[in-house]
Amino acid sequence: MSAGALAASRSSAWPSDISPTQEFSAALDYLREGDGHLFVTGRAGTGKSTLLKALRDQIAGEIVVLAPTGLAAINVGGQTIHSFFGFPPRLIQSSDIRRSRNGRIMRKLDFLVIDEVSMVRSDLMSAIDHALRVNRGRAREAFGGVRLIMFGDLHQLPPVVQEAEVAAHLADTHGGPFFFSVGALQEGVGTVRLELTQVFRQKDEALVRVLNRVRDGEATQEELDILNERVHPIRTLGEGEPYVILTPTNAVARRINIAYLDALPGNARRFAAGITGDFNESAQPADAALELKPGAKVMLLKNDPDRRWVNGSIARVSRLTDKQIWIEIDGREFEVEQTSWEHRRYAFDQAQEKIVETVAGTFKQFPLRLAWALTIHKAQGLTLDKVYVDLARGSFAHGQTYVALSRCRSLEGLAMARPLTPSDILFDPAATGYRDAFPTLV
Repeated sequence: MSAGALAASRSSAWPSDISPTQEFSAALDYLREGDGHLFVTGRAGTGKSTLLKALRDQIAGEIVVLAPTGLAAINVGGQTIHSFFGFPPRLIQSSDIRRSRNGRIMRKLDFLVIDEVSMVRSDLMSAIDHALRVNRGRAREAFGGVRLIMFGDLHQLPPVVQEAEVAAHLADTHGGPFFFSVGALQEGVGTVRLELTQVFRQKDEALVRVLNRVRDGEATQEELDILNERVHPIRTLGEGEPYVILTPTNAVARRINIAYLDALPGNARRFAAGITGDFNESAQPADAALELKPGAKVMLLKNDPDRRWVNGSIARVSRLTDKQIWIEIDGREFEVEQTSWEHRRYAFDQAQEKIVETVAGTFKQFPLRLAWALTIHKAQGLTLDKVYVDLARGSFAHGQTYVALSRCRSLEGLAMARPLTPSDILFDPAATGYRDAFPTLV
């Protein structure tokens, strides 16, 4: 870490809205005084996103923030891994690694932050290592001497490997699909892990205990029966009204939302997003064409600067005009204004000789989404008061059931369509290999 970055880091205080835990402070101390990479993980609701944003502020100027998907990059205010490095959207081979247009940025880097690193496959992590070696001219140093700060939970979001041939290649080449199997992370000082343990989302100890067992794929039928006491099948639209219904697929969530919207009187109004520059459809954080009626249940998609709501708050549409939307939260009415999301890219400013962020595109829309139903994937990271989990024929991905159940604050706020059995808990034991790969920080 450069002397300037270290001095800036030491002079900065934690943001006023954060009460740092011992674990948060340990992370900052390690980045100030240590030399290795840091992997921050933890259960749902332990503050990983909060810590990422706080640490980013501490070491601003020598840092680039990346994520594996467009939406994750927008949410964290960064760029996708593939676009930053110029990687192809497929299995990455050594022949794909070459000098990049962002080479000067890479040579200036002190830290590379990767959010949702659990979704980063081993071939992608290996490519990051080799690209930094090549572009920084430091072929003998892992990641070209850049320190990595990685955030993610392998119990929630695994890497995607759909083809058997690709899975076999990753196993033969890297020892598996997970990022932690890449040897460069063990080179030199190596990587330490910080597992956040203080849960901010749930205060219900019985729920936390069961969720921990579900997270590790170890829940017994007896433990699941604690959750099964919350089975309450929804048979009418009215019965489902108090809940946010979580379902595995987009098609089912959309069908539920349309059914509820159609049941409201009157015609829907459509609000079109304003899109400028480069903003990929898959990265759009809200609906490009938002249809609403008075009475619609909606979710807020951004924190309010005046703290009237937070990302994930549930509200009702109270009034609409062609260009205005009012919502009601806890009996109080507020007007919601359009907000902008930015697709950012990193550039090198020659005059200042430093890394700067540029805006490649913008997406302007009311920060609202119909919220009678959400996919489990879209609910990832949210905290909800009343959740109805409908797995239908079962989950189809590692960690999916855990993500759904862990959105709720308490057992009292949870309802389920049917009883759970151990077969509903899909879990890949290989995902816990990070515990052997990386020693603990605290």
